[in-house]
Amino acid sequence: MIEVLMLEKLRCLDSDKSNIVRCHECFQRMDRTFMVFEMLDLSLHDYMDKREWQPAPLNGIRTVMKDLATALETLKGIGLIHTDLKMDNVMLVDHHSQPFRVKLIDFGLAIKTADVWPGLVVQPLWHRSPEVLLGLPFNEAIDVWSLGMIMSEMLLGFPLFPGKHEYDVLRFIIDLLGEPPRKLLNRALDTELFFKGRSRFCVRMDWTFKTPLEFHLETKRRTSEDRDYTFSSLEVLKTVSTHSKSSFEAEDRRACVELLKDMLQLDQKKRITPKQILVHPFTTGSNNCLYGTETVEADGSSESQETEQTKVCRSSEPLCSLKELPPGVIEVQTDERTVLVEEATKESSVIRTQTVQGKMPSSGKAEIAQEFKLESISGEDWEMKSFIMVIEKSHTEAPKSSSEESLPAPVVSEPRKNTKKGIRGFFSKMKRNIFSCFCVPGQGEE
Repeated sequence: MIEVLMLEKLRCLDSDKSNIVRCHECFQRMDRTFMVFEMLDLSLHDYMDKREWQPAPLNGIRTVMKDLATALETLKGIGLIHTDLKMDNVMLVDHHSQPFRVKLIDFGLAIKTADVWPGLVVQPLWHRSPEVLLGLPFNEAIDVWSLGMIMSEMLLGFPLFPGKHEYDVLRFIIDLLGEPPRKLLNRALDTELFFKGRSRFCVRMDWTFKTPLEFHLETKRRTSEDRDYTFSSLEVLKTVSTHSKSSFEAEDRRACVELLKDMLQLDQKKRITPKQILVHPFTTGSNNCLYGTETVEADGSSESQETEQTKVCRSSEPLCSLKELPPGVIEVQTDERTVLVEEATKESSVIRTQTVQGKMPSSGKAEIAQEFKLESISGEDWEMKSFIMVIEKSHTEAPKSSSEESLPAPVVSEPRKNTKKGIRGFFSKMKRNIFSCFCVPGQGEE
């Protein structure tokens, strides 16, 4: 009945846009409840089982992450937490006509965000987040943690934290990602089940994770070692590939691992959100640009070596075409725009912006000017510091120069008088009006 209520709440959503299973109707017959869903293909678990748990292709992982992040963002918008996100509850729509297109199913354990309380046990054991294990207050970020578990299984072909009980799962998490921050351990309800505390003057100073032997002596429960890997950091996954470092596949894998690290943040406040997943470089398919002297092969025919002033980006095309710049102008890449600036000369201490390309404000009333100020000039070594100024279109500022001959005439302005208020102003006025009469002018003075 809980699932029926949740499905009634989700019926107002567009199933195809939200990537949530469509429920046609619910009815009761002979004291039983029946739910009629749309026809889907097979679960993600069955798909990986048919592959004999070989790692899935990166393009397939990208599609699955995009669809599930959209579903989680939709649930967050209506204040629901799935709490049971696993491969069995992710269904392929039609793997032959729409490869890796998925939808989220099974809302029998979904809860409202307002109904969450610390100590509530949710999520499958292998997909259980640290805040649930420790008894901390949690929110929809626990679904992002479970999504990271699904992503790691598709990327590696085996689970990261296959423990038989909560202690083993937490031990595997700490071995791979490190211990949770002390501020979280101080607030958690179940910290003393897994950690030993050291106090001083009734103030908790430090926590130490219990060894498997100490945990067994206290709880009589044995620990196990069921991990299928030996690495101790997710960074290792960036280089575990058969592709060369300069290939597109290697860049895509590095972006995939970076997204996985953002999903598996121990602190839920630092964990990536579903909305941020949708704009992540791996999800959008825009690979990171190559800098320095790395070489990019386009169709295996030619090689292009980059310099410090140019950059080769890979987006929808295999290789972006490099544009020719006029002499004396260089290209500077910022976060969201490309700036063409004049090269610095020894006589000039400021580089002015020539052309700005990129997204501008919709109002069109402001433009961005970027200056590169040279702090010191000594031979060929110049130190540059950049800052961005927002100025009105009608206002222009003359460039400064370090040369004394090219300095403009200084503008003389009258010094501003410091006016004093209150009691200090009263006595200051009395001093000028009364006590000045005792000052006898000298010869030739007024």
